[in-house]
Parts: sequence; structure tokens; C-alpha cells
Amino acid sequence: MFDPATIANARLRRFYDYWDARRGIRAMPARIDIDPLDFVWALGDVSLIDVLPDGDFRWRLDGSNSSAFFGTEMQGRRLSEYPHPQFIEPMRAILRGPAESGRPAFMTRVYAKDARRWNYDSLLLPLSADGQTVDMLIQILDIGRPHAAK
Repeated sequence: MFDPATIANARLRRFYDYWDARRGIRAMPARIDIDPLDFVWALGDVSLIDVLPDGDFRWRLDGSNSSAFFGTEMQGRRLSEYPHPQFIEPMRAILRGPAESGRPAFMTRVYAKDARRWNYDSLLLPLSADGQTVDMLIQILDIGRPHAAK
């Protein structure tokens, strides 16, 4: 069960508070309620992901910092087109959580590349045009400094 108190990262907590304020009394806000001008400070770290009826996901927007960090530009592409097939199903499981539950998901992850490791925080927030069915996810990443892999 998601608890906003578990978000220790100040940037992600600020973004969560924005999402929470935009939803008001609803379970989640709609895409139209979200104005990128309200979070210019985070734009390079934000991605918009469509939840497709066939169970796949498509990146409507892939934050520039995210695509640079992972070395993959996903804008306009489906998860099933991700160039590293071994990560497709684990990523699908992560995205499916908030897409099916309508509840946010926060996690701290590790990414390893070229003998270096990064800890990064990820916050996935559901959006819904009708207030019930999740049709989009908004994700924000906060990427830490690299350190030597163990």
C-alpha cells in the first residue's frame, strides 16, 4: 500500500504534493489538470506514459534526463519496443501496479552500467480522464550521483 510519508526525496515529494493538490477529492487527476508550467523545475525528469487497452504502454513524452540516463529515447514508442528485451516484463510489472490500482507507486532503484552504479528514485502517478480508469501515468525520476559498482 502506498504511503506518501515514505517519499523521503524532497523533489519527488514536491511533485507528489502537486499531483495530490490537482486531484482534489478525486482518486486521481486527469491529464488536463496537469500543467507543465507548474513544474518547470522538473521537466527534464518527467515522462508521460499512455496506458493502452491491450496492456502495453506507450511513452507520449520521455523526459530528456531520463532518456539520456538510460541511453534510450522512448518517446512515441511502446514498452514492447524497448531495445533491451530482458527488462520489458519487469518494467511492465512496475507500470502495471499504478495502472491497475489507480494508486501512486514510489521506489528506489539501482541502475548499473560500465562498472558504475546509480541509485535513483522513481514516482509513478496515475491520471484518469473519467476519474476511475487509469489512461496515463506521469513519472518523475531523481537520479543520484554514480558510484563504483561492487
